[in-house]
Amino acid sequence: MSADTVTVRPVTAFDLALLAELHAVIFKAPWDQPWSAQSFAEILAMPGAHGWLISSGEAPIGFMLARFTLDEGEILLTGIAPEARRHGHAARLMRVLIEAAREAGIAKLFLEHAAGNEAAGALYGRFGFSRIGRRRAYYERRGGGREDAITLRCDLSTPDLQQEGGPNK
Repeated sequence: MSADTVTVRPVTAFDLALLAELHAVIFKAPWDQPWSAQSFAEILAMPGAHGWLISSGEAPIGFMLARFTLDEGEILLTGIAPEARRHGHAARLMRVLIEAAREAGIAKLFLEHAAGNEAAGALYGRFGFSRIGRRRAYYERRGGGREDAITLRCDLSTPDLQQEGGPNK
């Protein structure tokens, strides 16, 4: 998978079934819940909703959803297909998101990820996100039990925040 064949484009209404298919392949952790094409339609119909699809050649390999409201944004979902992970694709989506957020006048980005999802924590940490809270038993696990959520924030108005690496890194 060479980087020159990887493209990112905005999600459209024609991508709803594809997003649901990708979600089923990507999100298999015990705390993940299935999303249907209707789930994606509802999210993308919300005011301020944005989505991006990343593809390698013609093959879709991941996506990111976010919502911008006034001067704040929230990353709703980020996912890369298992066979395409560890090639910088999630970081590429993050750079697209941060650029779009800044263009929209977003000063702060927020997100939550499952406490057990160390890869997510590492990715967001590279982009200057810092932990601001923990929601106990936030996610319901398939088969029973609950998983905590870690809440993160990134201040995009920080003048020295780089695209990747966070403040002063």
